[in-house]
Amino acid sequence: MKNNKACYNFVFLEKYIAGLKLLGHEVKAIKNKQANLNNSFCKVFKNEIFMLNFYIKPLSTLNIKNNHSTNHQRKILLLLKKKEIRQISAAVQKFYLNIIPEKIWINKKGLIKLVIHLAKSKNKYDKRELIKKKEVERLSKIKFI
Repeated sequence: MKNNKACYNFVFLEKYIAGLKLLGHEVKAIKNKQANLNNSFCKVFKNEIFMLNFYIKPLSTLNIKNNHSTNHQRKILLLLKKKEIRQISAAVQKFYLNIIPEKIWINKKGLIKLVIHLAKSKNKYDKRELIKKKEVERLSKIKFI
């Protein structure tokens, strides 16, 4: 699964791969591709990085408590090395960067991995330039008779 709007709204600077600490039904939902990374973001709290606004569809077969939220008001812990966490938190504080999740997948061992990026948000004119470039490329590929 990919965060489709991330490339459009942000300029990626550095890439990190993290594991996720999830509950059993959440893992099952992700394996069934019933999750969505759009509008999700990460924050640093007390030397730990958490992902917020990650949508996971609740399974109807489970008796989940009423306080379970699909958009996860609770935090999902990202599993990274201490050195990486220190680098990320220093960059966020010093350069005012965002931590954006881009892609989630299951590796060969069956573990769920997440690609996060240190990113800088794009301005409106940067987005317009990107659209113009794509339009020019698309029109150049079309053969006029």
